[in-house]
Amino acid sequence: MFKEHLKKLVDNVDGALAALLMEFDGIQVENYIKEDLDIKTLGVEFSQIMIHVKRTASILEVGNLEELMIKTDDKIIVFRVVNNNYFIAVALDADGNFGKARFVTRLTVPRMLEEF
Repeated sequence: MFKEHLKKLVDNVDGALAALLMEFDGIQVENYIKEDLDIKTLGVEFSQIMIHVKRTASILEVGNLEELMIKTDDKIIVFRVVNNNYFIAVALDADGNFGKARFVTRLTVPRMLEEF
């Protein structure tokens, strides 16, 4: 059920390589990989950054974390919080359409919440 949402997300974003649904503690729920990329390890490692940013936002009382983007010279990773326990990550090539990735992940979250 979640795989279909992730597949749609990746297939509808230019330059998207893979997507996953993961718990904040690093346990992968589901993934979809269009091109060879270790999205699970990427999610596990960056989940610690997500936890840290969530905690910092709470301490500073600036609101709840909704989204985080990381850009390297090779990849763009867009993270979107689903709820207190889960997040989506979508990985793109460096020249991928990250604006559309942000938009599509925002639309995907409510659909995924219906599945919980």
